[in-house]
Amino acid sequence: MIFPVALISAIFLISASLGLEESCYLSEEQEDECASVCYPIVKPLLRYFEKSNERDAQLLKCRADYTELQKEGLRYFENTNEKDAQLLRCKTDYSELQKRYSDLQSEDLKQYAQISKCQLDFSDLVRKNSEVQSQLSDEKVKYAQLHSKQQEVDNLINQKNKEIDLLKDQIRELKEKSELATLTNQFREDIAKLGKIVKIGGIHENNPTKSEVETGEIPTTPLPNIKIETTPKTETIDFPDPCPRDQKETRVLREIKLPGLDPFKVVCYSASDIGSGWFYVYRKWYNSNIFNVTYKDYESGFGHFGTDNDDEFFIGLNRLHHLTNGKPHEVLFYTYPKPRSCGNFVVGDRSEGYKVKNIGNCTGDDWTTPKQGSKFSTFDRDEDGVPGRNLAKEAGFGWWFDPEMSDMRCVF
Repeated sequence: MIFPVALISAIFLISASLGLEESCYLSEEQEDECASVCYPIVKPLLRYFEKSNERDAQLLKCRADYTELQKEGLRYFENTNEKDAQLLRCKTDYSELQKRYSDLQSEDLKQYAQISKCQLDFSDLVRKNSEVQSQLSDEKVKYAQLHSKQQEVDNLINQKNKEIDLLKDQIRELKEKSELATLTNQFREDIAKLGKIVKIGGIHENNPTKSEVETGEIPTTPLPNIKIETTPKTETIDFPDPCPRDQKETRVLREIKLPGLDPFKVVCYSASDIGSGWFYVYRKWYNSNIFNVTYKDYESGFGHFGTDNDDEFFIGLNRLHHLTNGKPHEVLFYTYPKPRSCGNFVVGDRSEGYKVKNIGNCTGDDWTTPKQGSKFSTFDRDEDGVPGRNLAKEAGFGWWFDPEMSDMRCVF
């Protein structure tokens, strides 16, 4: 209440001054005196109005933020309803599994009687198993030899196919050159006829000689030989290899572009024991804690894509789907105690839960190797098929978990 009182005092002061002078005009001294009184009063009022305007702007911004939060809340409730529906389906599946479990228990009672007989046959099976193992080792040696020969044959077939494609291109170019030569000869004949007409009109003033009219032959200057060069065709590769086959460095950072995707970075890897042409998909250290992220993060990819030894990242499920569906890829799992490789690794799309659609010919197997048909799981999207548990949440990272991995012995 200080400003209004001061303002009223100033008004009374001015009014009193005006009453004494009985004039509508003030002298310069009176104007200066009035300014010295009013300015300290009006200036805080102006500042007050300025801050009021700032607060009004902040209030408008808060209202806009509140509206956006309301929208986010609606989206959250929609996602909650979808999760409730999934939970209801899981409960239904769980009750079906309980029924199947009771049926299996009744069957186990019947099978228990056969266990004693199976134990008697076990010793015989052990003996036969040792014989089979011996034969299997011999067959593995033969298979390795056949596989090596098969690879040589495949390489030879690929080389021959390339030669066939090259020959086809050469044949096509020769056909084009042949057609071009025919058109060139026809063009020369047309030019020669045109030259005859021009020469008749220019030399004989549109009056050809009798012999020329009778024979139809006009002496012409032969055209010079025209050398036609054709540009060799360049083969367009729609889906190139992400990493070079002749890489010398251990790790190289490259940017690639796939149809339908924005350019993204990959880390190419090369080693003496496995060769070149590899790129990292899932690079994680055993004590890492950055891989316990949402399903959406795994879908788009995350981490620091670099060539340092401690860099950790995941390329992204959507990119992995496009890569493995574009052409066959071999996958290598670098886990303890030794790496394992599998051929023709194919990952489905989002509608399929990014499941492993194909994986085979693995050189080894343990609990971390994905099984064909398993879907990708995270702590916020459980697809492991184990009732009452979330293996991704327990492990602290996303992976293609399945029921066989429920007895995890270590952290990947």
